[in-house]
Amino acid sequence: MSLLVFYLAHVYAVLIGRWSEEAIVPNWTESRAELRRQWPMVSVAVLPVVILLLGAFDVVDDRTSISIAFWLCIFGLSATSWYAAREAGASRPQSVLAVGGAVAIGLVIIALKALLK
Repeated sequence: MSLLVFYLAHVYAVLIGRWSEEAIVPNWTESRAELRRQWPMVSVAVLPVVILLLGAFDVVDDRTSISIAFWLCIFGLSATSWYAAREAGASRPQSVLAVGGAVAIGLVIIALKALLK
């Protein structure tokens, strides 16, 4: 549920930002287009959620499902960071730094989430 709320809030922020910066008034066409553009934010979570559900329903050991989902998310974050950096014209060393920074931020978020639980 948190992912869905975050997704909708992100789409809303993009639409409002575009309205304030570029005077593009949000309408249904713009909203649907932005929902499609931002859909990867949701779809990337499907496989880790399925793996975690396998653990929840005792198809796979809980610890195993958590570990697989964790490493899958780290891999996805790394691959996305690498792709984004390369598409932006970054060199290989710059791309490695981008991946390292993204993974570090991801690990900090996971650690904070675990500490706040």
